[in-house]
Amino acid sequence: MNVKMRRNLWRMFLLFLFFSLVGCSSDGEDTMQRSNESEINEETNVPQNYTLKTKVVDVINDPAFEGYGRLIFPADKQIDASLALEDVGDILTWYNNVNPDRTVEIANYLKSQVQKGEKIFYDIYTAEEKQEDPDKENTGLFLFRGNPNEKFAVLNAGGGFSYVAAMHDSFPHALELSKKGYNAFALIYRPEARSAAEDLARAIAFLHENAEELQVDVSNYSLWGGSAGARMAA
Repeated sequence: MNVKMRRNLWRMFLLFLFFSLVGCSSDGEDTMQRSNESEINEETNVPQNYTLKTKVVDVINDPAFEGYGRLIFPADKQIDASLALEDVGDILTWYNNVNPDRTVEIANYLKSQVQKGEKIFYDIYTAEEKQEDPDKENTGLFLFRGNPNEKFAVLNAGGGFSYVAAMHDSFPHALELSKKGYNAFALIYRPEARSAAEDLARAIAFLHENAEELQVDVSNYSLWGGSAGARMAA
């Protein structure tokens, strides 16, 4: 092979390498990201729709959570469009050691349940009651399902009666209880002491009235709470 042919071959190889790298840095990156986001967690068998870099507003506005996505995170907090799941602790006033990996795990768990056809959110007030008192719009129960007809727990997050820190102070506990077979309900309440207690009482009544549909055992149940939520439970 003469020198000219070797040079041409090198030019062709370098061009091929260049375009391959360009492809990986644009469409290739997007494909890789989509692949990562659709991976399955081998330990929990839960699709990984969200990552640490996923924006909180993208979870809130996910069509899977139509009608209640805003309640996954504090509805009484201003959430910046740039806030990522890994930084949720920035808006959870008074809380330290917020675990970003657990935040992502919970978000993925909730969406995976919806994708399986499971109902994960229940209103405790009727449309008429919400119309009469708009503050009741931001209330409800998130279900972390355990075994059918097993006992249930109602978990009340803290937040100083100024917001509901469910993502850190009730969802993680509810998820662990569900893994042990119990049906765990995380209450989203109106963050004012008297109203919060009223919402908890209404939630307990709702669970008793709908026990058959919810497939829960109401013969015994437990109330959980942290900070303001502990005062509600007490």
